Amino acid sequence: MKIIQILNSPNWSGASNYCISVSHELIKMGHDVLLLTEPGKPLYRAQQLGIPYDDTIRLNHRNPLLFVHAIKQMKRIFRTFKPDIISSHINEGAWMAGLVARKTVPGAVVARIRTDIDPPKGHFINRYVHHVWTDELVVGSMLHKRLCQQILDYSADRISVVYGGVDAELFNPARVSESKFRHEISADKNEILIGLLARLDPVKGHEYALEAMAHLKELPVKFRLVAMGYENERTFAWLKDMAASLGISDKLVCLGLRKDLPDVLAALDIGLVTSTGSEANSRATLEFMASEKPVVGTSVGVIPEIIQNSEQGFIVPPRDSKALSGALEKLLVNPILRHKMGVAARQRVMDNFSMEKFGQVMESVYKKFLSHKSSCS
Repeated sequence: MKIIQILNSPNWSGASNYCISVSHELIKMGHDVLLLTEPGKPLYRAQQLGIPYDDTIRLNHRNPLLFVHAIKQMKRIFRTFKPDIISSHINEGAWMAGLVARKTVPGAVVARIRTDIDPPKGHFINRYVHHVWTDELVVGSMLHKRLCQQILDYSADRISVVYGGVDAELFNPARVSESKFRHEISADKNEILIGLLARLDPVKGHEYALEAMAHLKELPVKFRLVAMGYENERTFAWLKDMAASLGISDKLVCLGLRKDLPDVLAALDIGLVTSTGSEANSRATLEFMASEKPVVGTSVGVIPEIIQNSEQGFIVPPRDSKALSGALEKLLVNPILRHKMGVAARQRVMDNFSMEKFGQVMESVYKKFLSHKSSCS
């Protein structure tokens, strides 16, 4: 298949990771992929992976003249490349791709990829773009599929769920034998390390993680919370101050961004996701699971679709530190349960969320789209 992926974003996000990852997998499977994107982190990553790209189209603006230029460029690219599939990952690229494709490559399937957490807007223009200039939808969760059905009045058979993937070779429990992380933070073999991998943003719910640690501080088990990520609307100073106010400064380790993240995750014992929203793809959940760690996660976004409650970890309500501490306690006091759930987590990733599986499912969805198109011709 000849596939154009459109990602008009200079920022690294869940949607960017989804686009770049699936493009790479489809190329590995022998498909001809061209990425239309803009200068920024996704382009840099695409260059690293050897993904063919064109970065001449600008869509992140409100300049009518630049839109005219973008339409001309898109027409030229579509006519030259002759795609079977055109997939747009961000709103600004979706309407233009559909408009241009209808005129220049009417035989191509226009597929809108929706992997953001925000529900689609229900106004007339957005519904028109989805129903007239879009053939099919790909969404990252059953939750988003239901939203598209309800808000856009889209038929279920035109919405395909394709979950994101994780590199299970990179995030691998075998790395624990080489990891120096436990030595770095002076953690002995009996100390249980709980990982919280998230940017410091209110939506990630760090305060509930700390409150849960406070509920557990009298537990006769040695443990610490390892907070990893970058500062956004909150800071590590804020996190440390809150830990001090709860009397658990000794239970917290703060890390910034790590280049050795797979090694760090391999050295942990439990994964924790305390988000109050977001989690359209939940890369952190998948990376913990691929690293063979049981996960305690909140019932937001795609998390309940990734983790089977009481199988690979526990699902708890958001903003509920008591429920978090209760789930964590079960894992802290029971090493056999931790191991059993961790093994089940890794196996669930291998069966459903590996990069190879990601590429295979997307390929099958694209083939289905082409079949739909030919049957309607």
